[in-house]
Amino acid sequence: MMKTKSLFVNVAISLAILICGIVVGRFLLSAKSEPPPKKYEYMGEIKTGFPPEKPLDHRISNYKNINKVGAVPDAATAYEIGNAILIATYGKNKIDYSESFGIQLQDGFMWTVRAQSQNTDFLFYYEIGIDKRDGRIDHMTVEI
Repeated sequence: MMKTKSLFVNVAISLAILICGIVVGRFLLSAKSEPPPKKYEYMGEIKTGFPPEKPLDHRISNYKNINKVGAVPDAATAYEIGNAILIATYGKNKIDYSESFGIQLQDGFMWTVRAQSQNTDFLFYYEIGIDKRDGRIDHMTVEI
């Protein structure tokens, strides 16, 4: 008689734990969380009116794809490079990550990455120019 009672208690406890797990997994964990803020905003390509840049007279890689599309092919790569340079230069606590970075492609070969500064009396923007073809840093400025 004693074994039957303890078996009944063990089955009831196991069944209760199983039901609680199903309820938690089905209802509590399925609540959608807030999506993370966008890291950057691609603002498109602009034409500055300067004469076109001459093509590189050397190969930058042994891979044909890199030589064709460039070392910095898209805005995501430009963001990663610009963010790394800003952190190394100014520090992570000087960049406002609540505002998304602004990225533009100028004349088809120059990525411009803009970030806003944090905790300053005036509004500063950090701007980095990255050559799409070979990844060279063209300019780095701070604007008020």
